[in-house]
Amino acid sequence: ALNILFDFDKDTLTSRARRTLDILGQAMTSPELAGSTFRLEGHTDAVGSFNYNMDLSRRRANRVQQYLSENFGISSSQLIPEGHGESRPLPNIDPEDGRNRRVEVVNLSAGRMMTMPDRAYQELPAVPYRGRRR
Repeated sequence: ALNILFDFDKDTLTSRARRTLDILGQAMTSPELAGSTFRLEGHTDAVGSFNYNMDLSRRRANRVQQYLSENFGISSSQLIPEGHGESRPLPNIDPEDGRNRRVEVVNLSAGRMMTMPDRAYQELPAVPYRGRRR
C-alpha cells in the first residue's frame, strides 16, 4: 500500500512524505485518476493512550488532505480523511514499530489500495506458508 510515514508523535510532513505526496498528487490529477475519491487512513504506533492516538491519526490524515488540496487543487470532497489510531498495525510488525506511523491511501473509485514501492514495508520478513500446498 502507499504509506505516507510520520515521525514519532508528529503530524507534520517530513521531506520524504512531501516527495511521496508530490508523486501521488501528480498521479491523482492524471486523466486516469482525476475525479476519483480517496480515503486517507491515518494510523499510529501503539505508544500512548487510545484517545491520544486516535486524535493523532486523524490529524495525520487531515495533514495529507490539506497538502494534496493546497498543492494540487484536489477537492477536499475527493479526499476522505479518517483516523484509526493504533487499531490497525501493519502485518508482522510490532505494534510499537515506527512503520505504523502512517497514512494509507485507498482509491475508493477502484475499490483497492493504490500501490507504490515502500522500501521499509518491502523489507518485512516473509510469513511462512502454513496451509496446504496445491
